[in-house]
Amino acid sequence: MLNDVNLHVKQGEVLVVCGPSGSGKSTLIRTVNSLEPIDKGKLIVNGQDLSDRNTNINKLRAEIGFVFQQFNLYPHLSVISNIMLAPVKI
Repeated sequence: MLNDVNLHVKQGEVLVVCGPSGSGKSTLIRTVNSLEPIDKGKLIVNGQDLSDRNTNINKLRAEIGFVFQQFNLYPHLSVISNIMLAPVKI
């Protein structure tokens, strides 16, 4: 759960979120990517409210990158196929 988060990232700015285990880093990025629900408040990405059903979340996700903490590779794919998966899909 995240509480009292207020964050503004300017266009073109690169942001690194780091902190101790359990501090909410993964929850924050998962929420920005609409992988976690927003219980209250607003989350605006590129001027679009993520709680608006008309927001094209896949288009927004194409502009947001994150690195998993653990190896989240597809075991049935080769190393090169895992690496190429995102660029090919996007």
